[in-house]
Amino acid sequence: MNPNWWQATTLHKDIREGKFDESVFAADLGDVARNRGPEDYQDPSLFIKKTYLTKNLEKLILNVTKRLSGKEAGDSVIHLETPFGGGKTHALLALYHIIENGNKIKHLDNFKYLNIDVPDANVAVFVGTHADPIKGKTPWGEIADQLGCYDIVKDHDEKRVAPGKERLNEILDQAGPTLILMDEVLEYIVKANKAEKGKKETLGQTLAFLHEITEAVASSKKHVLVLTLPSSVLEQYDESAEKALAQLRKVSGRVESIYHPVEGTDIYEIIRKRLFEDLGDTTTHKKVADWYLNTYQKLGNNVPAEVREVTYRDKIIKAYPFHPEFIDTLHEKWGSIPTFQRTRGVLRLLAEITSEVYKKRSTGTLIHSSDVNLSKSSICREFVKHIGNEFESVIAADVSGDGANAPQIDAKMGSEYEKHSIAQGLATSIFINSFSGGERKGITLTRLRTAIIKETIPSPIVGDAIKKLEEELYFLHTEGNLYSFKNQANLNRVIVDKEEIISDQMINDTLKNYLAKMTKGDMETYLWPNETSDIPDNRKIKLAILSQDYHYPGKDTSEFTSNLVLKTGSTFRVYKNTLFAIATDENEYSNLQKTIKNYLALEEIDKDKNLTKTLIQETLKDLKTKIKTLQNDIPFKILSCYRHLAGYEQQKIKWYDLGIPTIGGNQNVCTRIMEHLKDNEKILSQITPKYILEKTFSETDNVKEFQEVYETFMKTPGLPLLENHEVLTNSVKQGVLNGLFGLKIDNQIYYKEPVGIIPPYAEIIRKEIAEKEKGKDTTTEETKPKEPEKTTTATTKQEKLPKNIYFKAQIPWDKFSSIVGGVIRPLKERGAEPQITVEIRASSEEGFDRTTLDNKVKETLQQIQAIIDDWIES
Repeated sequence: MNPNWWQATTLHKDIREGKFDESVFAADLGDVARNRGPEDYQDPSLFIKKTYLTKNLEKLILNVTKRLSGKEAGDSVIHLETPFGGGKTHALLALYHIIENGNKIKHLDNFKYLNIDVPDANVAVFVGTHADPIKGKTPWGEIADQLGCYDIVKDHDEKRVAPGKERLNEILDQAGPTLILMDEVLEYIVKANKAEKGKKETLGQTLAFLHEITEAVASSKKHVLVLTLPSSVLEQYDESAEKALAQLRKVSGRVESIYHPVEGTDIYEIIRKRLFEDLGDTTTHKKVADWYLNTYQKLGNNVPAEVREVTYRDKIIKAYPFHPEFIDTLHEKWGSIPTFQRTRGVLRLLAEITSEVYKKRSTGTLIHSSDVNLSKSSICREFVKHIGNEFESVIAADVSGDGANAPQIDAKMGSEYEKHSIAQGLATSIFINSFSGGERKGITLTRLRTAIIKETIPSPIVGDAIKKLEEELYFLHTEGNLYSFKNQANLNRVIVDKEEIISDQMINDTLKNYLAKMTKGDMETYLWPNETSDIPDNRKIKLAILSQDYHYPGKDTSEFTSNLVLKTGSTFRVYKNTLFAIATDENEYSNLQKTIKNYLALEEIDKDKNLTKTLIQETLKDLKTKIKTLQNDIPFKILSCYRHLAGYEQQKIKWYDLGIPTIGGNQNVCTRIMEHLKDNEKILSQITPKYILEKTFSETDNVKEFQEVYETFMKTPGLPLLENHEVLTNSVKQGVLNGLFGLKIDNQIYYKEPVGIIPPYAEIIRKEIAEKEKGKDTTTEETKPKEPEKTTTATTKQEKLPKNIYFKAQIPWDKFSSIVGGVIRPLKERGAEPQITVEIRASSEEGFDRTTLDNKVKETLQQIQAIIDDWIES
């Protein structure tokens, strides 16, 4: 492992201790010329020590010194143009100290290598922010005064009229070799325009002076004018300032040479020079760069192509101990915001950030954008003041600080998330990359990996973490492949607002509707029973789906379930074995409740047309996707929630955990339960004949009615249930055929022979009895005297058989199942297609509720395609 950056480097004392004065990052030529301001700028030795001489700054210094010495004819009028805060004033200060204080700095290493002779020359300074356009000296008066030639332009200064080139030449000749530094000229003109209320007299005279001084300097041999102008007008200036800037450029542009003091990766070295006293061993820098390059190359297309190039390794070395992505984002994206001072602002901000990260001593060989602590007010303010105070609430809600969503994700996930603040780091990087002066704002997932991956952070975690941010952050937006924060709530925030109006009753109703659809079929179901009387006592396999108030494990749940199984109203339940109950898992129910609430909130949003008009297209698309996803997720979560199954065994309620369902499996609750009961042999699809004797015949039982045997399985707790009559029928037929027992139907005994239809009243008899009875029947037939055969003639009439039959009978309700086997099937075997009309009269003192009549009785009749001729209620 490579050492942490704070172990390998040494920060300047003021940064290390967090006691730096922010003014040290705001260079002011006017203050230095008047012996004021921070020591870092006043002391020429300290200033040069902390200054990185970029190639363009070296070029500028060499040009000025050679021109002033008269050795070479270099550029005489120089225009420094960089974005706001891009190093212009710093370049002027470097020229000022070299010419004014050359003897005090000539011994310094980073100056000696320039190998120049400092010329004996004067320096005159005009700084527009210091000048008073009403009562103070004019630019020509100020410059002449500093050169000891004020008398030449005194009248012109007092009358505020430009002196003309002849007077200016006189000043230059009298002063000798001179460096004239003019900074913030536009600021001077803006102030004057405001004071003159639109007359713009100062503007006109200043433009005339610039025209004259540039020509005067250009025609001389040992004079240099260095002028600074911003590359664009700041937001606080008006249209007149923009026109003034254009005029200033036009006037100075006739004879000027444009220099850019800071370009490309110069910013890396400027930052390092200002913040660090010692950058440590370069071998460490190279090892760190090698690790990052190897990591990026292994990640392939999961990171940008540029970071996989060998040249990026060199970039890391130059930026060490900062990750280039971080510096580039501040310098290029934030630097394009008009109010953000490109070099000065980056320096001030990085001083705050580096000091804070140093205090934390967190692991990391480089400082990434993900390391920025946006919850610290001074750091937050440096960002927010350029984009709007409203983004403080965005940071507080989503990114950093107590209660923010990203840190909560880290705490909830634990492990690597919490240890390395994965979610918070990603949110921070996205926020910092969300703003620029250009149109393109945001960061791609590939670049996010470069913003957070370190030796201690596994790369696969990034994709998972970004999904969690998308799901839980309020102001994070995704457009195309770009992630960014906006001062506009995303779908998550809108959902939270809508969820506040979703009541528990709405959630319960939705759950009940889903359950009604998911419990049709394999079992007779009773949804959310309140009383034991809500579930009838019959032979059908039944399922009581307990309401959301009953969770397992729970004392109330067990007691209520026991009552359901043991009682039906005021009487004891006979068919205990046929009733099962299913209850919710408390933890899973909480998850299910949240999912349904989320789904209902999305539905409310989708129906709110006024709201959807305010959502961006990507958000609307996301809305539809989320609704569809949740519609598919809810059934799975219901199955996961309703997982505790209860049955009555050995005189007590026994619970079974069905576990988490298979993703993509059958979504029917009853089907799942039936499969579980069959798999665990609680319901049998087939039984052996021997099993019938073992489980339903006592030692003294010789004969048992078929229906009694069937009901024994339904009544006896601990015995498995038979899936249907056919299970018992098939087993009995097999047992008779194999001679394990006999079967008596009416007066006929079947033994070791095939059996046809078995009516409910048929009797199963032990084999010994069957053999004995069967023997008697055989003997009787053989010894019975035979009647003489009757002869028939052609005229003998054959017995006439009925071809149509109709009957109407009152049938006990609990014997209705016998009608199919004993009545319908025999008729069908004779080739009939029976037409069946059921006439039912039922009375109840309590009355029949609509659920029973409409959702159960009528719905069942409709499902079996019955035609209802009459329906009378009274």
